[in-house]
Amino acid sequence: MESTRVKINIKTGEIEFEGSEQFVQNQMDNIDTIIDLVCSNIHSPVVKPELSSESTSLITEEDGESIENKDASSEENNFSVPSSFGEWMHRFPENISDHEKALVTAYFVQNQSDKNDFKTLEVNKSLRDHGIKLSNPSQFLKKLEIKKYLFQTRKEGTRVRFMRVSQDGVLHLKTLVR
Repeated sequence: MESTRVKINIKTGEIEFEGSEQFVQNQMDNIDTIIDLVCSNIHSPVVKPELSSESTSLITEEDGESIENKDASSEENNFSVPSSFGEWMHRFPENISDHEKALVTAYFVQNQSDKNDFKTLEVNKSLRDHGIKLSNPSQFLKKLEIKKYLFQTRKEGTRVRFMRVSQDGVLHLKTLVR
């Protein structure tokens, strides 16, 4: 039996069908719906990482269900933070911006915290302790919050805010890793 294959790349939204001619034709009949779904994911406010051949979903010919590749899901969950700040910082290029240094440090401090959050003071202290000099770390963290890379989780009193790195922030960190 011959296999028919169609591959569509809408700016890395890659859609690929392979199977019998009838199966591929059925998928092509629904292509408008599939493209709308892919485009809505591309234009959503949450930044999605680029799809690779490991992370694409396959549609089985028999039942039409989506099957996720196991390697892709384990790769997403494999973003662990070591206990050593130096080892963590070494995963990133030396030429990252001051904003990105603040984000990297914030994520490290957050992961060392019991409540999975951090205070600006803790990030400032960690940067100082490791000899990283930023002109105004508090301002960098505020700008990261505006970019939606950080968000407030709780507040103690009138001034002490606890923050957490958002999913967008984590995705940005993943793009920076060497």
